[in-house]
Amino acid sequence: MVNLMSGREILTRITILVDNNVGPEPGLVAEHGFAALIERARDRILFDTGQGPALIRNAATLGIDLSTLTSVVLSHGHYDHTGGLLHCVYKNPGVTVVAHPKALNLHFKLQKGEGAPKSIGIPHQRELMEHCGARFHLTEDFEEISQGVWFTGYVPRDFSHNKDGRLVIPSADGFQPDMIEDDASLLLDTRSGFVLLLGCAHAGVRNILEYVCRKAGIDRLHAVVGGTHLGFSPQSETYAAIAVLEQFDVRLLAPAHCTGPGPSGLLQAYFQERFRRAQVGSVFEF
Repeated sequence: MVNLMSGREILTRITILVDNNVGPEPGLVAEHGFAALIERARDRILFDTGQGPALIRNAATLGIDLSTLTSVVLSHGHYDHTGGLLHCVYKNPGVTVVAHPKALNLHFKLQKGEGAPKSIGIPHQRELMEHCGARFHLTEDFEEISQGVWFTGYVPRDFSHNKDGRLVIPSADGFQPDMIEDDASLLLDTRSGFVLLLGCAHAGVRNILEYVCRKAGIDRLHAVVGGTHLGFSPQSETYAAIAVLEQFDVRLLAPAHCTGPGPSGLLQAYFQERFRRAQVGSVFEF
């Protein structure tokens, strides 16, 4: 159970720097991927880094200095969440990079037809990133990484959910399904209540919410922001997500990235005034 007042008095600002969709401000660009900057007290935590180019351009457009990060957190080891990591490390020598140990493993995606699986893992070698100054903190545990900020670590798959069959990892016989055991999220204790920040939710929305609330000893979440992977799942998964979001009394849902237009439309229709799109340029204050 967490300290329920660990960060309750801290103003928290989350700015979406990379997403598949972009806001109206001139100069911002969309990119398949996700990155969000968390600012609270002295912390400047970058959660995911997109593929790289959009992170650099959008940060500059928004006047955000990427050389003052206190840490970088990776939700998992796919290129569209980690491609900008080397740039961030280069700009912040000695910065701590928090991730599940398997985020650094090889990850592949099956191609249509007979083509060989395509590598979709982190595009840079660990040795290069460490040479440039990265200090990896790899953990499977639910762990407070800063005051009022918890990294979920491994999320148990207690409830069935749709698995993306395109995703594979190397095995002795060639390739086997990738369960994305490195999928992780962040829980933030804010003035408005607890906020859950998702990268891609490969572990399943219900699994993540149930696990996080159980570990934290809480029964509600003020907000859920980020990717849900519902865009690659049957419609029944969206309805199941709605049920668990209601179970934990979510007051604000701000989906992004891999949620997809169809599920986003269903979620918006259901949550109405409790719904807001998280896209490049969006700013949330809690």
